[in-house]
Amino acid sequence: MLLTIFSTFGSEALSTSAILGYGLFLIAVVAIAVSSQRWLLWYLFGGMGYWLAVEMIHSLVTHWFLWSEWHNYVIAMGISWLPLGAWVLYRALRYEDVSRGMIQERELQAARYIEHTPVYDDDYQPRFH
Repeated sequence: MLLTIFSTFGSEALSTSAILGYGLFLIAVVAIAVSSQRWLLWYLFGGMGYWLAVEMIHSLVTHWFLWSEWHNYVIAMGISWLPLGAWVLYRALRYEDVSRGMIQERELQAARYIEHTPVYDDDYQPRFH
């Protein structure tokens, strides 16, 4: 039965331990999918998507340049981290200790802010006590 399931993967080349590993992985994914922790699958699929993107970048770098396999993977990983670096830089520039624009915006908001503190007479007696 497992050979039928894995026939698209070329299961004749797979060993018994590989088929067992794929089976356990499939059981784990199904168990997580039916549990209340199914949000963990997004991390799994996100990791797979990220590695697929790294492999695509690696393929392009390998096609364009004649470097070693290791160098191509290092470059592909570096390129894949560029969006993360841009996002971190964007978030860092939003803080007021880094960005002068944010300092000016906060000062403008503070100038427009009016505090509404109640003013009581000396003989004010609250109804609740």
